[in-house]
Amino acid sequence: MKNLNKITSSKSFNIVISLIIAVLLWFYVVNYENNDMTSTISGIPISYIGATDILEDRHLLISESGGRIAETVSVTVYGKRSIVSSLTKESFTASVDLTGITSTGSINLPCSVDFVKNLNTEGVYIIRRSPELVEVTIDKMTSKSVEVREDFKGSVAEGYMREPIIFNPDTVTVSGPDEIVSRVAYAIVVINRENLNKNVTGTSNYDLLDAEGHEISQDKLKLEPEQVSYTVPIVKTKDVVLSVDLIEGGGAKKKDAVVEITPSVITLSGDAATLDGINQLYLGTIDLASFVTSTTQTFSIPLPNDVTNISGETQATVTVTIKGLVTKRLITNNIELINAAEGYAAIPITQSKEVIIRGPEEIVDLIEPQNVRIVADLSGLGKSLGRYSVETKVHIDGYSEAGVVGNDYNIVVEMVEADERAQKKP
Repeated sequence: MKNLNKITSSKSFNIVISLIIAVLLWFYVVNYENNDMTSTISGIPISYIGATDILEDRHLLISESGGRIAETVSVTVYGKRSIVSSLTKESFTASVDLTGITSTGSINLPCSVDFVKNLNTEGVYIIRRSPELVEVTIDKMTSKSVEVREDFKGSVAEGYMREPIIFNPDTVTVSGPDEIVSRVAYAIVVINRENLNKNVTGTSNYDLLDAEGHEISQDKLKLEPEQVSYTVPIVKTKDVVLSVDLIEGGGAKKKDAVVEITPSVITLSGDAATLDGINQLYLGTIDLASFVTSTTQTFSIPLPNDVTNISGETQATVTVTIKGLVTKRLITNNIELINAAEGYAAIPITQSKEVIIRGPEEIVDLIEPQNVRIVADLSGLGKSLGRYSVETKVHIDGYSEAGVVGNDYNIVVEMVEADERAQKKP
C-alpha cells in the first residue's frame, strides 16, 4: 500500500496521467468536435432593400393584398460541429432586393442569406434556405389630403364658451395603398380637458376614420405630419342690454316715454377683460320732439372691437311711445324775422303756420295761437336777394311745461333792399 501511495504521489506519475488525459481530449476533439454536422436556424429577419426609398420614389409600395409578406427566413448550414453549434439567427443577414422593380404586380424574388461580417465561418456552408423565393405584391402608392376634425370630450367652465378648435396644419397627407387610402375620409383629434376657462394649446396624434366613422389602421400608411398642433379657444360670454338715448323735447320728458327694444338683450363673447367693461350697448338717440305719439326705428347693433355677437342679430327695432300727454294743433300768424343784413329787409311770404304742441292736458288746453311765436333768423342769408325757405324756432310763451312737436316749420321770405320794402306787399 505504501508503494502504491508512493507511486501515485510521484511527479512522474502525474506527468504521465496528464499526457494520457491530453491524448484522450485530442482524440475527442478530432473524432467528435470536428465532425461535420448540419443545423437549421430559424427566425432570421428579412430586410427589403429599397422598400422605403427607391419604391417610394417610384410611387410604389409593398402590398399585402396578395398575402402577408415573409418577415423571416430559415437556413440549414453544414460544417464543423465546433462552429455550427455556436451559430444563432444573429449570425446571418437576409435580404430581398426590390431596387429593380418598376411596375405593379406580384413577383417572386430570391432571398439572399449571408453570414454577418467578421464571423469565423471557415468550413461552414449554407446548404438550404426556406423560403428560397419570396412573393412580393407591388401596388401603386397614392396620397390624399384629408381634413383634421375635432372630438372634444371635455367641458367648459360656467360663463365661458368654446369656439371651434384651431389645428395647425388643418389638413394632413395620407400615403399608402390605394385600397386603404381611398377609404380615409378625415383625421380626428381627441381632446379631453375639463372645466376650461382659458385657451388651451397642445400637440397630438390623430386617428383616421372612414365616411361612416370607423377607424382605419395606420400600419401600412405614411402620415405627414405625424402630429398636429391645436388651440382650444375659450371665450367669456355675457348677456348685455340694448338701450337708446332719449332727447327730451316737444313737451315730453324721458319719464313720459315708454321704450321697447327687440331684441332687448344679446349675448356677447370675447376676452374676459373686454366683456367686464361692457354693461350695455347704446344703439343711438331718439328725439322725443320728432314725433307726435309714437315712433319705430331700426338701428344696427354696434359691437366693440374683438367682441362677437353670438346671438346673431345684427339689428334692433326700437319703439318709443309717449304716455300721459296730449297734443293740439294751432295756426299762428305770430311770425318774427330777425337779424336781416344792414340795408336789407325781409318780407314774409308765409303769413301763418300750423304748429303741433304737446304737454299735460291741463296746460295744453290753456295755450292759444297768440302764445305761439315763430322766429326766423335771417343772418345766414347775408346780402342775398330773392325768395328763400328759412328754418325757424317755435316758442310757446308762458307755458314751459308744453313743447312743439316736429321740426318742419320753415317759412318763405323775400329779401329786398331796405328802400324797396315800402313798395313790396306780402
